[in-house]
Amino acid sequence: TIELLSAASESYPLYVLPNGGAEQSGDDWWNAMCSTTKKIFNETSVKKEEVEGISFCSQMQGLILVDKDGVPVRRPMSYMDQRAKEEVKKGISNGIQIAGANIFKLIPSLIITGAVTSSAKDPVWKYKWIEANEKEAFAKAYKWLDVKDYLIARCTGKFTMTEDSAFGTLIYDNRKGKNCFSKKMCKMFGIKQELLPEIIKSTDLVGTLTEQAANELGLTTNVKVFGGGGDSSLIGVGAGAGKVGETHIY
Repeated sequence: TIELLSAASESYPLYVLPNGGAEQSGDDWWNAMCSTTKKIFNETSVKKEEVEGISFCSQMQGLILVDKDGVPVRRPMSYMDQRAKEEVKKGISNGIQIAGANIFKLIPSLIITGAVTSSAKDPVWKYKWIEANEKEAFAKAYKWLDVKDYLIARCTGKFTMTEDSAFGTLIYDNRKGKNCFSKKMCKMFGIKQELLPEIIKSTDLVGTLTEQAANELGLTTNVKVFGGGGDSSLIGVGAGAGKVGETHIY
């Protein structure tokens, strides 16, 4: 059984820009996580030494490009960011089209990923927007992460991405026996494959808290950090619809 012993929440800003931009701060996320983690111990008899592990459920399809130290090269772009309209036009909304997507890119996308990246909100086009408009920041990029994967990196110092977030990039080959970022998709959209992190399962153990992360969170370095998942992925699990054919209304 699972019992809720304590809970805490904290808000942080969304930076809405006039050109369709929607950004958040990695430090805001982390500070809220540290603050609320400490708060929950004020309402329960549980000691920090009793905590065995932590996991995550977060927003999806953000774009956080980080340097080798895990520091964002620019403020993270939210799923809602829609600045990349020109990149979509150049990248897929041209030539012979079906439903607004170039047929020669649509078909391999559907075969390899089961989906197609044709919205300015999709991470690929956020990536291409930074590459085109913020060359100095882009040059510092070492890894491409989603929101929870950035927080995991801050907890453990390791760069990973869970399968559901990898699928959300829409360059993930989810065919049986593949389950990896697709070289063909990366080549087709001009993505540097070396920027893509290791793919893990949501249930995988990434590592334990670094000394710095443990101090800031008010936990111990023995705490295990697991992959977790995105909101859309875990809604079904929370609703009890975790198998193919089981339905929930959201």
